[in-house]
Amino acid sequence: MIPRPRERATGRPHHRAIPRLRERGRAHAGAGDLARIPLARPRALSRWEPECAKVRGMSGKARIVAFANQKGGVGKSTTTMCTARAAAVYHGARVLVVDMDPQGNVSSSLVREPIPSDEVTLADALTPGTGISLRDVIRPTVWGGVDLAPARATLSVADRALMAAEFGREHKLREQLAPELDNYDLVLIDNPPTLLGQLLTNSLTAANAAVLVTEASQWSGDGLALLGKTINGIRSYHNQQLEITGVVVNQWRDTNFSRAAETEIAEGIARHFPGVPIWLDWRIPQWVDIAEAVENGLALDESKKSKLRVLSQDVFRPMAAALLKVPA
Repeated sequence: MIPRPRERATGRPHHRAIPRLRERGRAHAGAGDLARIPLARPRALSRWEPECAKVRGMSGKARIVAFANQKGGVGKSTTTMCTARAAAVYHGARVLVVDMDPQGNVSSSLVREPIPSDEVTLADALTPGTGISLRDVIRPTVWGGVDLAPARATLSVADRALMAAEFGREHKLREQLAPELDNYDLVLIDNPPTLLGQLLTNSLTAANAAVLVTEASQWSGDGLALLGKTINGIRSYHNQQLEITGVVVNQWRDTNFSRAAETEIAEGIARHFPGVPIWLDWRIPQWVDIAEAVENGLALDESKKSKLRVLSQDVFRPMAAALLKVPA
């Protein structure tokens, strides 16, 4: 890991933050506990300068894309990270990854060093009344051109705080992202595998587009209907401009079962998301090597294994281009 400096040479002391929660009982803190949680203070290094120039030929604010599926284990986090890397490396984009999953898998893979328990994270920026901005939270990652708004388990507490908020709870992430959109070309949001709570709702309310990530296995009609209902509700009440850009098929195996499941997925998508394309040319194979590399912060395009470099070039490069709306 590349060490991250704890302070700049500005003559200002580095202020240690106050721990927000004790580890014990953190996951079980209820709405009544929120008022008693001491707020963490932002890091002294409160602004990370984006490391990559704006995409050539692009102008205006960043495009925000949420990766979604209420089912866990379909590869949302891996797809988010690999797409972020491809956008930065192949297209020169400045990318912000927002980790909206309390499991924090994206964060643990991309941070340059472990986040101290007394430093602020995305949970602090989303909890109403803290005064913490997203800029206080954003930090660079192990990959140049990719910044991160990190998460950890306290995001579940922030979710409950949002649910208890009287006004504007669905728009908190959008409000926090707004001042940062001129600093990036692409914002990618990784989401938890659930339709409950306010985390996915905030992501879809903030997003310009959503990408559905699935695997080549049976996808229940009820699950599709629930996800479709959520997205339609977001469009009706919070974000009329939200579009579904495409469907990524992850963990693909070239078997009769996978091909049959893919047909079922196509039928479900046509029924619940008419007109949304399934990106069959950009299937992501079920290779253990992919997860092992990404979990350790290793870029596919720099892998010693040629098949991973080819995958990065042939799948994630055009996928990133589609999200950026630039030539592949």
